[in-house]
Amino acid sequence: MKLNLTNLRKIKTLDELEKLDIGPINVEVGHRGGHLGFRGEDVATAINVDASYLPKNYGAYCNYLGGGLRGAVCASGFDRAITGREAQLLNELAEACKRAYVNAEGPMNNEVDEDGEINWEAKGTNASRRAGIERAY
Repeated sequence: MKLNLTNLRKIKTLDELEKLDIGPINVEVGHRGGHLGFRGEDVATAINVDASYLPKNYGAYCNYLGGGLRGAVCASGFDRAITGREAQLLNELAEACKRAYVNAEGPMNNEVDEDGEINWEAKGTNASRRAGIERAY
């Protein structure tokens, strides 16, 4: 899949991200937060920017708030020296990684378990995300 704004805006899953052929995807999704994205060097090469302007890993991350709650899924940042179309591509890639991360969490976000019990961790996580809470400190 070609790396452009139109395609990035359609991405919702890990499989779709892989089709961008940027490089290997680093994925760790769990009850205590995690991350999903690409090596910064691979992204820099794909978008044609200086790798020193990107973090080591580029994509999305989720902090653990404690008590079974996960915070908002956040996008990686990049240096302000990157502007124009390259900045737009980086922002959209990070948003695609956020959507894929939430999708990969799957049933962890269901507020009712398969046995009909309330999943309080999911209720709390979903509420903290609606409130935009990223970290507990």
